[in-house]
Amino acid sequence: MASMNSLRLVSACQSRPPDTTPSAEARLFSTAFEHAPVGMTLVDCDGQRLRVNAAFCRMLGYPEQELLQRRTQDITEAGEFAEDLRRRQAMLRGGPQTYQREKCYLHRDGHAVWGLLVCTLVRTEAGEPLHFIAQVQDITERKLAEQALRRSEERFRSLTLLSSDWYWEQDDELRFTEFSGHPVTGALRLDQVQALGKRRWELPFLHPISTSWAGHRATLAARLPFRNFEYARVLAHAPTSYLSASGEPVFDAQGGFVGYRGTARDITERVVAEQSFRDAQALLHMAARIGRLGGWGFVAGSAHVTWSNEVCAIHEVAPGFAPTPREAVVFFTPEYRQPVNRMIRICLTEGTGFDVEAQITTAQGRSAWVRVIGEAQRNAQGEITRIQGACQDISETKKAAQDARAMAMRLTNTLESLTDTFFTLDRKGQVTYLNAEAERLLRRSRANLLGRCLWEAIPQLVGSAFEAQYVRALTQNVVVQFDEYFAPFAIWVQVKAYPSEQGLAVYIKDVTQRVAAEHEILRLNADLEERVKQRTAELQAANKDLEAFAYSVAHDLRSPLGSIDGFSKKLQDDTSDGLSERNRHYLNRVRAGVRQMSELTDGLLTLASLSRTPLYHEEVDLTGIARQQSAMLRESAPQRQAEIRVQDGLKAQGDPRLLAQVMDNLLGNAWKFSARKKLACIEVGRLTDPQGETVYFVKDNGAGFDLAHSSQMFEAFHRMHSPLEFEGTGIGLALARKAVSRHGGRIWAEAAPEQGATFFFTVGATG
Repeated sequence: MASMNSLRLVSACQSRPPDTTPSAEARLFSTAFEHAPVGMTLVDCDGQRLRVNAAFCRMLGYPEQELLQRRTQDITEAGEFAEDLRRRQAMLRGGPQTYQREKCYLHRDGHAVWGLLVCTLVRTEAGEPLHFIAQVQDITERKLAEQALRRSEERFRSLTLLSSDWYWEQDDELRFTEFSGHPVTGALRLDQVQALGKRRWELPFLHPISTSWAGHRATLAARLPFRNFEYARVLAHAPTSYLSASGEPVFDAQGGFVGYRGTARDITERVVAEQSFRDAQALLHMAARIGRLGGWGFVAGSAHVTWSNEVCAIHEVAPGFAPTPREAVVFFTPEYRQPVNRMIRICLTEGTGFDVEAQITTAQGRSAWVRVIGEAQRNAQGEITRIQGACQDISETKKAAQDARAMAMRLTNTLESLTDTFFTLDRKGQVTYLNAEAERLLRRSRANLLGRCLWEAIPQLVGSAFEAQYVRALTQNVVVQFDEYFAPFAIWVQVKAYPSEQGLAVYIKDVTQRVAAEHEILRLNADLEERVKQRTAELQAANKDLEAFAYSVAHDLRSPLGSIDGFSKKLQDDTSDGLSERNRHYLNRVRAGVRQMSELTDGLLTLASLSRTPLYHEEVDLTGIARQQSAMLRESAPQRQAEIRVQDGLKAQGDPRLLAQVMDNLLGNAWKFSARKKLACIEVGRLTDPQGETVYFVKDNGAGFDLAHSSQMFEAFHRMHSPLEFEGTGIGLALARKAVSRHGGRIWAEAAPEQGATFFFTVGATG
């Protein structure tokens, strides 16, 4: 930590901040250099020591001036100096500007001092080498401790190699002659007694595990030492134990071989632990292969099978359940019991492992699929003593696989039943699938196309729009869709190509008939358009004739109607006293009919004039029109109680006269049909529909009407109420619709009997 701080200080001194004077920097560096807790020295580029600090002097035992006069090789071993020189030259050539290493120095009194050296090349602002600064941390104590530790380890290893349970000797024929050392009792002592006078391989209860008897005897025949020869001691009525022996040949003064001597120790605990570890490793390995869900084991001849808690959970039994071999097999469904039994027998007799998927029925009656793995385990003699295995519940995987197969079958059936062509290509353009319709359209069999490059199988596609579009879909990873005429087959097709990591899925529809139908439709449309133009011109002419006729009839009727009304009034005035009541009634009926006829003719004239009058567009103040007409309505019946609300700021773009006609008719109807209400409520306003269009409305609380009978509501002379209920000619709504239609707008109503009515209208693009 101190070394790093010192380096940062030097760096700071080499590039001072603008507000720091050189003298301040020098004092700061000098203080840090002198009082650094680690040794520091400045060396020029030629290797001459320029400056040393107190810590470095104490470390090597020199006064400052004497240390400055000493050459580097005087305080460093020869090999160490050469390495430093090589590294400094590399730094001057532009290599790494700092290096660090452990280095052995020579103290003034001659003993070695170990230091951790960090050397850095300092350059000028122009990049020229200035000097080296070296920092040396005394690590002598650590190095001495490491050396002491190594010596201790060596002594420990020697003691470990020599440690034993007992000592043994053999004669020149390799027969045991003596056992001594740690006191032994029981069977082991009996083994030693039996071994006297015999060779090791002549003892039937000993079995080598680290090598063979032949290998061991070859070592002895060559009179070579041996180490850690391991063997098992197997007795009929005692647990198996494991021993390790080491020995060396013995020669007499003349060099003649006189026998072997060595040590042996009991390694049973270690071997058993290693075997348990290997068993655990084997179990973990097998569990890892199938998801590490559960393990099981069976010792040959044992009455029970060992199940882990996970296997118990798979079979839905209590943790710790240990079934007999027969009980374990019964969990399998009948068709799997015999094959599983056979695989277990073969594994126990021949050592052949197994890996099988089978169906079971759990203790709770649930059906499940499991994957079972078994591997034979052998003892020191190579005999199969147990089966170690693993078990995994693969019900979900099995179901997913079955679902995938079913889906693949359905997909295949769907693709084969398509009436359109479908095929797939890999990214090299080779055909990987095609349906029956593809065979027909492409005029090639599956055997001729599958596995082949499409461009080779159908060379007419090369250089065509089909190839260009397929390549675009693959290279740009975009879906392409296009219609194209394929001249070699004389057909029009619609193509859709979908790219994926695997390649391209292509859907082709034969649209030859559709294209022909479209051409025919275009021809018929052209003919129809011409006929429509002719018919429209004829209808327009007829409508003009009808409007002219209606206008003429209405205009011509006004004069006789005026005569009838005038003469009937004269007759009524002159004979009022001489006429009977019945005759006066008849005369009143005549005059009422004339007035109604006059109103009808006026309506016809107005309706006809709406189509003939030019349309003007300007801003219309609907609020002012509505309020003016409301005032006139109040003056016509001052005795009525009515509340008329007109929204401020109602503006529209249109013809003032026609929009006044609309407002007059709608307000007049609202006034008329609310006459029977004690308090009539009429509202004129504006709203905006979901499409953003401005909609104007006139609402009342009058008699209303049934919308079910409103299909002809806007037709001329059609009435929603009888004349006995409300007077009128039935021409007002027809006039309103005509005026709104000329503005490109629309008009409609919402109503219910005795709940009033609301009429809505728009003024279209002109509003």
